[in-house]
Amino acid sequence: MALNMSEAEDKIAEAAKKFALKNARDYGTAQASIVINKIFAEIPDAKKLGFKALKAIVDRVVGEVNSLSKEEIEAEAGKYVFPEKEQREGLPDLPWADAGTSANTRFAPNPSGYLTIGHSKIAILCDEYSKKYPGKFFVRFEDTDPKTKEPKIEAYKAIVDDLEWLGCKIAGIFKQSDRLEIYYKYAKQLLESGKAYVCTCTREEMQRNRKEGISCACRSASAEENLSRWEKMQSVFKEGEAVVRMKTDMQHPNPSVRDWLMLRIIDKSHPLTGNKYRIWPLYNFSVVIDDHDMGINLVIRGKEHEMNSTKQKYLYDALGWEQPHTLDIGILKPSKDISHKSDIKKAIQEGRLTGWDDPRAPTVAGFRKRGILPGAIREYVISSGIGKNDSYLDIKKLEAINRKLRADAGVDAK
Repeated sequence: MALNMSEAEDKIAEAAKKFALKNARDYGTAQASIVINKIFAEIPDAKKLGFKALKAIVDRVVGEVNSLSKEEIEAEAGKYVFPEKEQREGLPDLPWADAGTSANTRFAPNPSGYLTIGHSKIAILCDEYSKKYPGKFFVRFEDTDPKTKEPKIEAYKAIVDDLEWLGCKIAGIFKQSDRLEIYYKYAKQLLESGKAYVCTCTREEMQRNRKEGISCACRSASAEENLSRWEKMQSVFKEGEAVVRMKTDMQHPNPSVRDWLMLRIIDKSHPLTGNKYRIWPLYNFSVVIDDHDMGINLVIRGKEHEMNSTKQKYLYDALGWEQPHTLDIGILKPSKDISHKSDIKKAIQEGRLTGWDDPRAPTVAGFRKRGILPGAIREYVISSGIGKNDSYLDIKKLEAINRKLRADAGVDAK
């Protein structure tokens, strides 16, 4: 018995909910195009409804699913049974990628130190996906905080050397400190269009406003006033006296999303640009500009950045750009004692390590000195998958992989 129009719409809506929940659970955000493809595969007659009507249903359901919290998505997805998908050897397929799709990725380290084994996970995954779906893998140095994350000149080359040793095929290398004029162009464009504003409130006052969902007087300033304040940020305002904010939603459930910070003044010399610039972009502003300019369509990052997608969407929408797909993954931590670059720096300062390339250091340079082959690190990362759970490096597993590769290569294992 054929379904009537109402029954067909209900069936499609239920299928859309199922696939949207799975897509959001696995990849952070449900994509309408992915859901539509799944519906066509499961309900061939869905095409009879007409693409416009089908898309309207899917867009509505995807919007509802994406408004849920991670916990709600997990709970709702748990009500459905999803068949296990057979995977090819290696990393999982990208659900949004079809035959002929290119995955353009980027690895964006801060050059405040050498590449750690944890950083190598993201770099290798970016490189692997750009090879799996032939595209470009870029390296972009995020060096726009000369005060709290002071770039080290030697780190720029050391990081590139480590990536090349790991077998990464680098299509291009960029430094954000070279791109300040580009950031300024878009900042002025947003100020002129009323989608951003220069805020001169004190930090304490703005924190209170964001917490309470109150708009400050700066938010309603005219474009002319904002551009005047922007010019004053170049030389008149002191550090901390003025910042540029993105206009978002002051009633957003998450206070951190409310009118987030785009650019601020830092009066400290940069090792590459000296004192040429004093207005520096923050992460969520510069990353959107760069990813768009570089054609990045796949962003692989630590899961702690999940909320940044929500923040960045305001900027993508303001500029009329398409937001890249993301993979939010768990962090690979070297050990409980030394997990971050700051820990390594402290160990070097205290004499517990002789340098970034000390064989005991959890850096790529240190593992190279220890006799670990680049293929062993790559195989370890790929075998660990793209799950969202953080993990500590299983050194015994890595060494076992390394011994096998050294034996296969005819190299005496240690």
